[in-house]
Amino acid sequence: MNGLDIDGFFHREGIEVFTEVGIADIPAPDCDYVREFFPGADSVIIFAKEIPAPVYRMPPKEKTREMLQIAEALDRTAARLFDLFNERGIPAKPVPLYLPVTITDGTVRGLVRLKKVAAAGGLGMIGKSSLLITPQYGPRVFLSGVVTGREVPASSESPVSSASPVSSASPVSSDSPLCTGCGLCTKNCPGTAFGPDGRVDAFRCMTIRPWVPPVVVPVAKWVLGRPVLLRCIAPFAPCIARFATMPCSECVTGCLRF
Repeated sequence: MNGLDIDGFFHREGIEVFTEVGIADIPAPDCDYVREFFPGADSVIIFAKEIPAPVYRMPPKEKTREMLQIAEALDRTAARLFDLFNERGIPAKPVPLYLPVTITDGTVRGLVRLKKVAAAGGLGMIGKSSLLITPQYGPRVFLSGVVTGREVPASSESPVSSASPVSSASPVSSDSPLCTGCGLCTKNCPGTAFGPDGRVDAFRCMTIRPWVPPVVVPVAKWVLGRPVLLRCIAPFAPCIARFATMPCSECVTGCLRF
């Protein structure tokens, strides 16, 4: 393991849900997306943090602030993990929290689709809403990750930590399927962002729409299709995010696993 104690690292970070997925265990097209992001990829380390249920009941500004604090804490953990790999001469690259992103077949996606990789690594399953549903936290979860150039250690037959959540919230029962297919998550969407084919139109999401009105969507898609321009904008994304609000979370709170 090149002297790198992943379990110990996440214990010190207060993170109890994580996994390391070998590139061969990530289904297409996501294995290709990972290699596009980092050509030397051999594995992806994915880790999760709970969003406490009371956060979703806060006014939009307070809710946004709390969520950003959780997401940015995960981002700092990713940076520290990258530093550990770097100190040991192992190539690695943290997955960005904000920008850049890209568009594939008209759908906005992250450069690495963390939800899909997390599902491949056994952290949960993708629900009807396209959100990851975990046994510990249901859909109330943020993810981060680091792509690495090391092979998954052969001794790590079960790399997922399944310890109890660190919060006082009750873990989600695993006695029944994580996603029942009831469709409440998609039916509750006020922006009708979920298409009949299961695809999600991010620009219809009520959290995105105030910032990107329908008339601006063609311009936004043009910008997202320009990697060089996105790299120039990316350093300003954290500042912009702090002025944003997340008024809608119906796809999460409508889930039976909330």
